[in-house]
Amino acid sequence: MISSNQASKLIKNNLRKLKSKKINAMDSVGSILREDISAERNQPPFDRVTMDGIAINYSKTKIQCFYPIQSTHFAGDAPKKLIKKNQCIEVMTGSVLPANTNCVIPIECVKIENQTAKIKENYTAKRWQFIHKEGTDHKKGSVVLKKGHRITPIDIALILSCGREEVTVSDTPKIRILSTGSELIPTGKKILPHQIRITNGPSMITMFKEQYFDDCEHFHLLDDRDLQKRKIKKYLNESDVLILSGGISMGKADFVEKILEELNVKCVFYKVKQRPGKPMWFGVGTKKQLVFALPGNPVSAITCCRHYVVPALQSMCGKIKKNNEYVQMHKNITSKTKFTHFLPVKLKNLKDGTRQALPIETNTSGDFTSLSGTHGYVELRGDQEEFKKGQNVIFQNWKLS
Repeated sequence: MISSNQASKLIKNNLRKLKSKKINAMDSVGSILREDISAERNQPPFDRVTMDGIAINYSKTKIQCFYPIQSTHFAGDAPKKLIKKNQCIEVMTGSVLPANTNCVIPIECVKIENQTAKIKENYTAKRWQFIHKEGTDHKKGSVVLKKGHRITPIDIALILSCGREEVTVSDTPKIRILSTGSELIPTGKKILPHQIRITNGPSMITMFKEQYFDDCEHFHLLDDRDLQKRKIKKYLNESDVLILSGGISMGKADFVEKILEELNVKCVFYKVKQRPGKPMWFGVGTKKQLVFALPGNPVSAITCCRHYVVPALQSMCGKIKKNNEYVQMHKNITSKTKFTHFLPVKLKNLKDGTRQALPIETNTSGDFTSLSGTHGYVELRGDQEEFKKGQNVIFQNWKLS
């Protein structure tokens, strides 16, 4: 049996990067960039006026009361030049700041009559006010979005401003989920007292779709060995990542481990020193497919999926890994099992800005009810027995960014 850290390293060592592809920038939200996006030119590309008003040549001497208007300058017009310093040019938001000017006075502080701008009494101005100076956002050639970044709707404006119609992104992984168990009944069908609802597969589907991994499907299999072998073989051959839920322990109806062996899926590890999720299996198919066989208990399946499967999918796509997030323990906890505990918690924000983790007790690894309302879980390492109140521990949010 290996530690959870060893399990993560072994998964990482067996990953393969997915291929990349070019797609239209407008269709790229949620995709992982496989190239840097660099600025086409300075941004803004010129000294840009940020308020409707007048542009003047301002010196440290007292501002004039009246400025004859030389001309009017709209956004999109070619650059203009102020000829006489005692005059002004009427400007609109988004226009190029006229040459020989260095100050914009907002229209709210100006009264225009007979081609003359009268400045509001006692108005105080300063150089470069209401001017967005060229290149202050970024310089030409600078990297504005890094390889490994997940594209958001906000990024689209930035990508288009760099003159990019297409971007290079990762392929979407093909994910197939097979849950097992004759006692499990789908929602919408009549259920008997001795049966339970199917939840693991649908929960994983939503977790993956939150990450924009949309090529994922879930199928449920009864405890029939021949049926399971046929379906596992079929979906193994058409997936990049195959996830099985249930059938991996030592029961008489647990066929998954033996079937995977018969299908030449190489076992990388089986069983991890962790709670929940001890009977977790991981292997690699003949076409380098990743195979995760997770316990059937809901808390175990959901936690293992969040802790191992989703990060593996992100790495396959080339996503940048974020640094660990830490929170403080709300109370003392003792653990002498030598197992890493993934403890569900709610977060509490303190007045000093720190965050505390309030542990939520669960009634065995089948108690998914207790997970609702939690923000994530903390990692209590197996090589430590005492976790003191106020101690910093690693926090994993259910929602991955």
